Amino acid sequence: MKSFRLFVTTTVLLVLILTGCSAAQNAGSSTSSSNGLPPAGQPIVIGGTLGLTGAYAGPSADYKATYDYWLQQVNSHGGLLGHPVKMIIYDDESNPATAQSLYQRLIHQDKVNLLLSPYTTAIGGAVLPIAAANHMILWNGGFVGIKLFKSSQWMIGSYTYQEPDYSRGVFEMIDSLPASERPTRVGIVTEQNPFTLAVRDGYQGQGGVINFAKQRGMQIVLNEEYPPTATDVSGLIQRAKAAKVDLFFALSLPNPAALIARTAYSLGFKPKIYCACGSLVTSLPYWAQLGPAGEGIFSTAMAVPSDSYDGINDLFTMLQQVRHETVFSQYAAVAMTILQVMQQAVEGARTLDQQQLRAYVLSHRFNTVNGPLTFDQYGMPRYNAVLVQYLNGKNEVVWPPSRATAKPQLQ
Repeated sequence: MKSFRLFVTTTVLLVLILTGCSAAQNAGSSTSSSNGLPPAGQPIVIGGTLGLTGAYAGPSADYKATYDYWLQQVNSHGGLLGHPVKMIIYDDESNPATAQSLYQRLIHQDKVNLLLSPYTTAIGGAVLPIAAANHMILWNGGFVGIKLFKSSQWMIGSYTYQEPDYSRGVFEMIDSLPASERPTRVGIVTEQNPFTLAVRDGYQGQGGVINFAKQRGMQIVLNEEYPPTATDVSGLIQRAKAAKVDLFFALSLPNPAALIARTAYSLGFKPKIYCACGSLVTSLPYWAQLGPAGEGIFSTAMAVPSDSYDGINDLFTMLQQVRHETVFSQYAAVAMTILQVMQQAVEGARTLDQQQLRAYVLSHRFNTVNGPLTFDQYGMPRYNAVLVQYLNGKNEVVWPPSRATAKPQLQ
């Protein structure tokens, strides 16, 4: 009798467990549709990190302002596919290890539907494996990384040129000069960062300052590196002066770029062409604070208000009102671009399925503040860049001629 009661009890428990599992499975299937959308009324959640404190706080502030602006705009127009949109942006403190931990949290605890990248290649490269391991696209408006794009199927980018092409516009402009006016003695100082080193060296023999210079028979008379924590670069500038450098490349992230510009000015170093070609520094608000030390320096850009691309003037107005910026931020441009591509992909494919979203992006064209974009098989947009020069307190487009707003001024 006891064994019979035990059998009955065990059977009942087994039935309850199986019923519970079936109910849980049914409940799970009812929480999202076959296209991965949350239940009606629940938000689509987008998550990411930015270096809101630490070394990358300057650019990250422009990203955050742009994210907030886009979020308000999209929700005021009904959200995505009838769902409100929620955005979770954590402060990674400009630290790769912190970012890795936060992306695990975003995926496994916050259960975000879409992932935005952090700022800079060093941090982005650290979190890409986490996104890939969880089969999630990293919607990348935060960094370039041609090697990362070509080794992973889990990124869609909004930078319209990668590291090997950062200096391309400078050399194309030089090619247009009379032979007697072209610089011939190249000096390169490079921050020890995977991104800036690739700007110098190129990728698999293509692009990069060194290759572009050698192709033109230019002599590289200075080629030195310095740590990101450098506080004194006067020795580098003195050596550049002594080597009679007339084409100077400062391949730096924002903080060292300002240090180099100030030091060059204070030591009277005036090469014919000075390009801060390591990152889009002349579009940051702090560049205006350099005063005469920032004048005449070349850099690169993608989106400029004079192009009047989709939404660019409204974005600039927001930056002027919210961030009190007088120079259009390229970081805001790439941030808005990736959000526009993401939004158009979700609305066009009508799904949150990551593989379907990627396939949609690779086969469609997108209207953005960065112009009309199409993507290659690696998720990189086609090349599109301008060379700018900081003149009289603002960036002027000096190359290519079809987009120019001023003529280049050489020293």
